Amino acid sequence: MRFFAFPILALVSLSSEPPWSDLTLAIELEAGYSSDRVAVCRVRVVNHGSHTWPGRSLHFEARALDGGVVVERVRGRFGLSLPPGGTLETLVGFSAPYTRFEVAPAAASDGGGTRKRGSGKSGKSSQRSKSSKPRPPK
Repeated sequence: MRFFAFPILALVSLSSEPPWSDLTLAIELEAGYSSDRVAVCRVRVVNHGSHTWPGRSLHFEARALDGGVVVERVRGRFGLSLPPGGTLETLVGFSAPYTRFEVAPAAASDGGGTRKRGSGKSGKSSQRSKSSKPRPPK
């Protein structure tokens, strides 16, 4: 019976959410890449715990603020792996030159990298819908 219990416990631990109490998220404007039309931000996660996490399991939601109100949201995740005491970084872009931002953990979803406006309407997605026809070759 022990033989079956160990693999099941291992699968459960692989699918669990990371302990965000051991991880710190930060966001800052990436001045070298931003312009008068867009804002590019660097999102960073630091691991204060004793476990290594795959970056693809660390999902976040970055928010642009204007007057204390969320005006745009961008979801993302990291790559590589995050060892104990390690740091991972990634860049996210916003569609206007906002200056205030916040970032928070997000639940894993199929739409990694999706973008939403504050009005609740969805922005353009980098993936085409299944019903769209392929483009003819040029």
